[in-house]
Amino acid sequence: MAALSTFRLTLGLVTALTVLRLAALVATGLELHGDEAQYWSWAQDLDFGYFTKPPLIAWVIAATTGVCGDAEACVRASSPLLHAGTALVLYGLGRSMVDGDTGRWVGFWAAALWITLPSVAFSSLLVSTDVPLLACWAVAIASLRRLLDTRGWGWAVATGLAVGVGLLAKYAMAYALIGFAVHLTFTRDDRWIVRDPRGLLVAVLALAVLSPNLAWNAAHDFATVGHLGDNANLNTEKMFRVSKALEFLGQQAGVFGPVPFLILAWRLIAWARGRASAAERFLLAFAVPPLIVVMVQAFLSRANANWAVTAYPTATVLVALWLVSTAPSWVRLWTVGPHLVASLVFALVIALWPGWRIEATERGFGRLEGWRSMAEQLRPVLLTHGEVPILMTDRMTMAALLYYLRDQIGGDKRPVLMWDWNKTPEHHYEMAVPYHRTPSDPVMLITDWRDPRRILVHFEQTEPITTLSVTRFGRTKRLEVWALDGYRGE
Repeated sequence: MAALSTFRLTLGLVTALTVLRLAALVATGLELHGDEAQYWSWAQDLDFGYFTKPPLIAWVIAATTGVCGDAEACVRASSPLLHAGTALVLYGLGRSMVDGDTGRWVGFWAAALWITLPSVAFSSLLVSTDVPLLACWAVAIASLRRLLDTRGWGWAVATGLAVGVGLLAKYAMAYALIGFAVHLTFTRDDRWIVRDPRGLLVAVLALAVLSPNLAWNAAHDFATVGHLGDNANLNTEKMFRVSKALEFLGQQAGVFGPVPFLILAWRLIAWARGRASAAERFLLAFAVPPLIVVMVQAFLSRANANWAVTAYPTATVLVALWLVSTAPSWVRLWTVGPHLVASLVFALVIALWPGWRIEATERGFGRLEGWRSMAEQLRPVLLTHGEVPILMTDRMTMAALLYYLRDQIGGDKRPVLMWDWNKTPEHHYEMAVPYHRTPSDPVMLITDWRDPRRILVHFEQTEPITTLSVTRFGRTKRLEVWALDGYRGE
C-alpha cells in the first residue's frame, strides 16, 4: 500500500502540472521561436539527419502534429509530455537506489523536484532537442542501474535502445559513456558488465539505432558532426577566461535551482572526501562529467547554460536521496516549494501572454513575437506577384515564414530557396535548398539585409516591391521584398 500511495502521489503531481502546462500552451499568444519553426520545417521532410541536429526532434514534432495539427501548441506538446515521462522514470530510479519505504520517498521527491525545476518549467513550454534527450538519458540510467543489479537481458535491451535513441536526440548523450567509465573506475563490483555479453548487447543496440544517422552524415560530408566543432568555437582570440567558467556555474544554479545546486556541490565534496554512499557515487558519476566538460569549454571559449543539462536527471535523484535520508522535512518543502510556486506563476504568465506581461519577461518573450504579423503583411504580396520561387537570406526568417505561411509556401507549394553567400553550407537550409538557378528564372527575394546589393549585382533585372516592418515590445523586424530576374551566375 505504501508503494501504491507514493506512486499515486507522484502521478497526481506530475499529471496536474503537465495538464496545466498543456493548457498554457493552448492559451498562450506566444509565437514559435525561429529554432522551433525550423524543427517544424524539418518535420515536413523527415530524414535520418539534419545539418545541426540528429533527427529525433523532427520525428517527435511529426508525431504530435500528426495527432492534433500544426498549431503552436501541437508543435510544442511533446515537451511537457516528455518531461512528465522523465519525472516518472526518475521516480523509478529513486526507488531502485534505496530499499523499502525510503526508496519510494526518494522516488517521489526526485519526481517532484524534476517536474518543478526552473529549467523544466521553461523548457516544457518550448520545443527543443534537450527535452527528448533528457527523457532518453533518464531511461538509459534507470535501465542501466537495474541491469547492474539484476543482470536481466531485458534491462540490457532497454539500456541499449535508450542510449541509441538518445544519440538521435542529441550527441550529448555520449556523456553517459564518460559517466559509465567513471562509475566503473570507482566500483569494482559492476565491472562484470565489461566482459559480459549483456554489455556487448547494450553497445550493439545503441550503435544499430544510431547507424542510420551515421550513414546520413557520411552522405552529407559529416555535416552534423562538423557543426559540433563550430559550436565549440575554439578558434578564437578570446580564450582561457575564468570569468566565463564562473558565469557558467552561476547559470547552472538558475538551471537546477540555487538550493539543489548547493546540495549537489556539497555531495560532490563529500564524494571527493570519501564520504559518499555507493548510491551517491553512482549518481554523481553521471552528473559530474557534463558539468566539468562544459565548464572547461566555457573557460576555453564559450558555453550555453543548457549544454550541461544531462547532469541533472541523476543530480535530481541525488538531491532527493539526501532530502529523504538526512534533511529535516522542512528542508524538503523549502527546496521544492519555491520551484512549485515559480512553475505555477510561469505557466500562468505563458497562458495569459500578452494580456498579462511581467517586465522581466518582455525582453525574452519579445523574440517570440511579430512573425505572424509579418506573414500577414507578406501574404497579399505573394498572391499578387505570381508563383515564382522565393529566395531568402536568413535561417530564422525562412523558418518562421515557412511556418506562418505554410498554406502558401514550402513543400509541394511554392519553392523557397536559400542564398548561400559563401558557397559553404552553415545551416540546414543552405545545405538542403541552396539557390542554383539558370539565367531565365525569375525569383522573389525576401531579405532582412540592410544592404542587399551583394545579391542584386548577380541579376540583370532588379525591382523593389515593398518594405515590411513589425515592431513588438521594442524589437523591430524588417524585410525588403524584391523582384529579380536574369541571374548572371557568380
